[in-house]
Amino acid sequence: MGKVAKDKWDKVIEYLTYPDRDPQKVLSLLKGCDQGNQSNYDINRASYSLNIIAIVTQKQLDPENKDKTLTHIIRHWVKSKDFIQFYNIMKKQENITWDKSKLEDYTKLLKDLWYSKSQSKNKEYFKRMDGFNKTAGANLLEKDSKEELRPKAKIIEKTFDKIKQNERIIRKHP
Repeated sequence: MGKVAKDKWDKVIEYLTYPDRDPQKVLSLLKGCDQGNQSNYDINRASYSLNIIAIVTQKQLDPENKDKTLTHIIRHWVKSKDFIQFYNIMKKQENITWDKSKLEDYTKLLKDLWYSKSQSKNKEYFKRMDGFNKTAGANLLEKDSKEELRPKAKIIEKTFDKIKQNERIIRKHP
């Protein structure tokens, strides 16, 4: 290594050789950064169906949707700004964006996902939890009133903010 290369890494080596550092933990951290976009894609893909089931459950339990059919609930959600943002974020790495001409396709896909056998346990879970993941909203689940567990726009916004923040972190560590 030349002198320039050595100087460039001096701060890093000094940081890594600090007595309190665990070399295995540092190595694991560095390897985790190598995964980058691929791991984010995998996370998005795995969480897509869970998010759909949770949100549709929340919408079904919303008193405003009490007498509405599943198709009606899904169709109206697919047209909403919330769904457009959700869809664009989840499909960003596939270079797919929401398209108004595909409203019926989105509705059918979400209904198919809802009725698929593989989602039956997720539907049961989210119905018991009023559409919320108990670990993500543990403080909400301690409340006595079920009314407080109903869908809140702020919770959805926080989820989008976390996803956007994760994307920024991944872009910084290509």
